[in-house]
Amino acid sequence: MIGFKKWAGRATTVCAMTAVATLAFASAASASVTFDPTCSLTRSNGTGACGFVGKGDVQTALGWNNAKLQAQAGSLHFTSVQPATQALTQSLTQAGTQAGTQAGTQAGTQAGTQAGTQAGTQAGTQAGTQAGTQSMSEDLSCTVDNGNPLNFHRTGSRDGARSGSRVGSRDGSRAGSRDGTRSGSRAGSRDGSRAGSRDGTRSGSRPGNVDGNVSYTVGYDVRVKNQINGFLLNSVTNTGFVPTGDPVWNAPTFGDYTFGDYTFGAYTFGAYTFGDYTFGDYTFGDYTFGDYTFGAYTFGAYTWSSTTTWLDWVPDTPGSNPAVCTGNNSHVDPGSIVDIVTPGAITPGAITDGAITDGAITDGAITDGAITDGAITDGTITDGAITDGTITYGAITYGAVTTTGPAHLYVNGTALS
Repeated sequence: MIGFKKWAGRATTVCAMTAVATLAFASAASASVTFDPTCSLTRSNGTGACGFVGKGDVQTALGWNNAKLQAQAGSLHFTSVQPATQALTQSLTQAGTQAGTQAGTQAGTQAGTQAGTQAGTQAGTQAGTQAGTQSMSEDLSCTVDNGNPLNFHRTGSRDGARSGSRVGSRDGSRAGSRDGTRSGSRAGSRDGSRAGSRDGTRSGSRPGNVDGNVSYTVGYDVRVKNQINGFLLNSVTNTGFVPTGDPVWNAPTFGDYTFGDYTFGAYTFGAYTFGDYTFGDYTFGDYTFGDYTFGAYTFGAYTWSSTTTWLDWVPDTPGSNPAVCTGNNSHVDPGSIVDIVTPGAITPGAITDGAITDGAITDGAITDGAITDGAITDGTITDGAITDGTITYGAITYGAVTTTGPAHLYVNGTALS
């Protein structure tokens, strides 16, 4: 602090305001100014708790002569201004969007129809009944007792039949189909996003001044009646912080985002991977066969009718009667009778077809049918990058005021420093 003039005598008190910093400076002319805005000085005849302003300093500042100062000494207005900064805190909310990718697995069932062609080789056993007309010839001879031989010849025919069979085969095919299903799955993914927000704060400060009103007491010179010596500063009343510039903010500090649920688009799937088909039995139509190819018949012996149809006897001796040989004629030597029947040629009859034996089945190609999609099993979500959105600024909390420089003392708005 700067020194001041000694004084004694009566004093007048005037209302004033506090400040928050300490200032000490010399006055103009021969007087002096001492100002402590914290008012921590020891009161004495030479100073108030907040300091002292010499009469000459006031006169110089206001341009007053002694008479005017003497007249206006009780109506002065001392004020203080001290540069300061005020701490600021502001709450923030930031919107965010996060991309996500979700894996999925989809079950599928595929219907299939399998065409089949069945080859058949049909064995045939053909029974044959062969009718026969057999030409017959009969030679009859005998010797009568006069020693003359008698010879007779006749022709005829008889009907008969014989049974037989022959083995053959024929080739054919038939068309059919069978239905089946197979199970599979396919993998895919879908993209989505989710919205969220996060809370934060930012700190800063703004520049300004702390203003105050300073109360004083007029000090008189004890050696000269009513002669003012100066002004004792008694107290400072703070009128508050007055900002002088825009806030200066530090970078925000945010907590973690809080997100809602993802909103996904449709899955994009790859191809199905299927297992083997499970088929039912084939359903076939009728065979279409070609002609049989048969081997030769194998016949048994003919079975002939017991009746032969004969033509008339032709005797070697005209007029001879064969009854001579066959009628138990006493004039015929029984040991001489010879009767020979000779069978003739056979005429074959008709063939009757037998049963068919089915052959093996040859499987054909499979025709894939429609796929029935099953349920989708959602897999793991892979969180993507977060896109920071707009910041919503909340209310500003005004904090402590910190002085940044010395306080300046004014009288009636004019600086004393």
